[in-house]
Amino acid sequence: MTIETEMPETQGVVRNHLPAKQPLRLLIPITALAESRWGVSHALLLHEQGQSIEVVFLNVGEIITDWQVLRFRSQAEVAHFQSERAQAFFDEASIPLLSHDIPFRCVFKRGDPVFCILDTAEEMACDCIAMPIPRGGICSIFSRNIVTAVISRNHSIPVVKVDHDGKPAQSH
Repeated sequence: MTIETEMPETQGVVRNHLPAKQPLRLLIPITALAESRWGVSHALLLHEQGQSIEVVFLNVGEIITDWQVLRFRSQAEVAHFQSERAQAFFDEASIPLLSHDIPFRCVFKRGDPVFCILDTAEEMACDCIAMPIPRGGICSIFSRNIVTAVISRNHSIPVVKVDHDGKPAQSH
């Protein structure tokens, strides 16, 4: 970023090449569940507070090993279907960010959700991971087991659990 400062007429314009303040890069795992959008509300809340934000959306597709599915569809077909669904989730989740001029990136990965969340956060140099307050159950990416596993396996990137309004419930 170039900052221009007017000096007295005899001195002209000085260009100062100070580095611009880096935005907070926030990883938000996105699924079909409404709770996954709570991280978007958190990003909007930070933006309204004057924080410069950049969002990285992540959708994780499960590796399908069920023979009943693979009997009729190849892994490539399943992956294609999952990536198309991920794009629909990204499109829907990014609408509020577009209206506030908040930059974002979208990443689709297949594999273990905990590994993919932590790997993407590190790979994309995220400053924070925003996840909804966990709910009970074992099947959801936002179950207590997944959120707890992300928190326990992660030692370098803070995880913020957010409520439906995007307000932090508890940071780790």
